[in-house]
Amino acid sequence: TLAEGCYDYMFYGCTALTNAPVLPATTLAEDCYSSMFAGCTGLKNAPMLPATTLADFCYNGMFADCTALTDAPALPATTLAEGCYDYMFYGCTALTRVPELPATTLAKGCYMEMFYGCTGIMLNTEGPGMPWSIPANANAAGATDWNLGMFAGTGGTFQGDPAIGTVYYYTVPPPPGYTP
Repeated sequence: TLAEGCYDYMFYGCTALTNAPVLPATTLAEDCYSSMFAGCTGLKNAPMLPATTLADFCYNGMFADCTALTDAPALPATTLAEGCYDYMFYGCTALTRVPELPATTLAKGCYMEMFYGCTGIMLNTEGPGMPWSIPANANAAGATDWNLGMFAGTGGTFQGDPAIGTVYYYTVPPPPGYTP
């Protein structure tokens, strides 16, 4: 069982950290992983995040400014907590893929500025590309600002607040050094 704020800022600014430790918890506490890896500019691989029971601000800013991070972990929770994913990948400029977000019960600020400044994410309102959406059966009743600034400052033509059930498309650039 995790305690409130137990790992917040644990590796903050550890620029030489390239691999994260295993985080097996499935039930989280408030602020438990908040800004845990923020500013770890050498971190390339995120740990698996199997939690399905979230708490307020549990992943807040967890990977903020991890500029080498290329893939986001799966986020399996279907019921979200206030601010749980806000600023989670803020400024992760190497991130190119948007993870599936299967949650159907949204909460206040849950996705707020989640991908803000992730210039490698190319999300567009029209194809071609990989389809991505917030589930059509998601419920945001009472969840103010749930999507505020979610894709602000990203690299695609869509940089707004996604709507429930609307399909967007993201394109992944070829790997460095690729020539057709």
